[in-house]
Amino acid sequence: MRYRRSAVFMAAAVLGATGAAQAADTTTFNVRLIITQACTITAAGATDVDFGSALASSTTELLAQGTVTANCSVTTPYTIQLSAGANPGTPGDVTTRRMRHTNVAVTANNFVSYQLYQDSGRTAVWGATPNTNTVAGTGTGLNQVFQVYGRVANPASNNATPGNYQDTVTATIVY
Repeated sequence: MRYRRSAVFMAAAVLGATGAAQAADTTTFNVRLIITQACTITAAGATDVDFGSALASSTTELLAQGTVTANCSVTTPYTIQLSAGANPGTPGDVTTRRMRHTNVAVTANNFVSYQLYQDSGRTAVWGATPNTNTVAGTGTGLNQVFQVYGRVANPASNNATPGNYQDTVTATIVY
């Protein structure tokens, strides 16, 4: 019996000594994340500017509109640029936008002039020159839709060959 009590007493002493001998140390570390700005503008976020059809002799201006949709991270400033299209009268010049006859065999009178605008009154040309003729916005994290207003001032003045006309404009978002 005595042997048992000593063993129990000895085990308790060892356990007590082990508990008192514990030590601790601490350190700190950082948790980090970088959220980068992001903007997208895609074909799915744009609708065509379709002037429909008109008689070759029509002098009535044609109006149409489409859209460009941007999606930028919250508080990200951006601008949207529209190119001069694939058929400008002068390369890069948005004042001479033209649609081309889609029949490549047509060589004479195969362009129809048009213009794209930022406003429904069609007074502010939409182009690609920063701080001059681009559209600015600030990201909300949601889709932001911008109207693109088009005008063919006088279809007959183009003396265009009857047929289908088309141009391809590139929308670019800069952020």
